[in-house]
Amino acid sequence: MQLVRLIFSERAGLENYQTLKAHADRIGLWPAWREKALASIRSEIAREKKLAAQRPKPSWGWGVYAPDHSLLVQVFLWEKDAEAAWHEAQTGGCDNRQWMELARLREKDFPADAVPVYQKQVEVLINQKNNSSYPEAVKLLRKVRKLMTRLKQTEQFTTCLADVRATHKRKRNFIKLAERL
Repeated sequence: MQLVRLIFSERAGLENYQTLKAHADRIGLWPAWREKALASIRSEIAREKKLAAQRPKPSWGWGVYAPDHSLLVQVFLWEKDAEAAWHEAQTGGCDNRQWMELARLREKDFPADAVPVYQKQVEVLINQKNNSSYPEAVKLLRKVRKLMTRLKQTEQFTTCLADVRATHKRKRNFIKLAERL
């Protein structure tokens, strides 16, 4: 267990977390080891955030690593604890794929939570400025429309769609696809 714990400590990731669980389950001590592993992840996140705060911000603003709670979200999603994963994402952020997975999991019972995640992803897709991402953006806009209709927010969707169209009016191929909405 100490060796597996050392490996996890040096290279915290979902795969090593799963290995740690498998070994701890064999000796019946997973709850205690789980708490240690989660504390280790949280400690590493706090350390990375502190280091990031001390670094000077580059003037160009892109390519800068910003520590987030992606690993915790990953762990909780793997453990099928969507509520804990959502809480971690809300608290410290996570990567795009995880936000989309969380939105998918929440859209049935908590559509109001899923809508802003999908709206943000629409912008990400449109800003890729390629014809292959535009249909995906429109597909997400349809999903947003469906969710907002369930929430009785059809007027807000109309406004949202008008804003998206106005913002991206120069992207003719996207606008053609969006007109079908």
